[in-house]
Amino acid sequence: MKYALAKNGVYWSIQGEGHLSGQQQAFVRLAGCSVGCPQCDTDYAVDRRATAEEIADEVEDVMPPGLREKWCWVTGGEPYDRDLHQLITCFREHGFSIAVATSGVHRVIEPVDWLSVSPHHYTLVQRFGAEIKLCEGLNGLDLDRFVDLNPDDTLDFFMRYVQPLSNKDFKEDADSYQRCLEFLKHHPNWSLSRQNQHSWGVA
Repeated sequence: MKYALAKNGVYWSIQGEGHLSGQQQAFVRLAGCSVGCPQCDTDYAVDRRATAEEIADEVEDVMPPGLREKWCWVTGGEPYDRDLHQLITCFREHGFSIAVATSGVHRVIEPVDWLSVSPHHYTLVQRFGAEIKLCEGLNGLDLDRFVDLNPDDTLDFFMRYVQPLSNKDFKEDADSYQRCLEFLKHHPNWSLSRQNQHSWGVA
């Protein structure tokens, strides 16, 4: 089986968002996305195809030697538009800890070490994971309306974040940031996440 990779499909970077922020990771960007966000700023067209073993070898090549823990972050697009079992199995055989970023539109069965759910709409199928991250203003997402429709006691996440929207130049929107702060004052079980990778100058 071959997986479709987007442009710059395998690369090293530093995680800038959520609980794992600051960690060196290898990122695997899969092509294709069924969500269709009008504000999407990424080209998810198919750039090339590779087997799970070929992708794992590429991940090994981009990781600095000597890391105590090797993290591979699978993203997209929407990774769970396809069956990830073979890819995840191969990563495990290579000794990677595996994180997957999903919009939560599919029910996730495959166990991973870190499941990051970032809803792009108010309807959320995947209601548990390691972290949930709401991007204020994405597709018009209103934080208060989301929690009204998805009360805390219906969500099972280790960490819960709200994150300001960034514009097309990867600059944080000041108004979105203020709305996140106001939300946090009234929702003590949530924390702030930011897209630190942009200020750090990494992908």
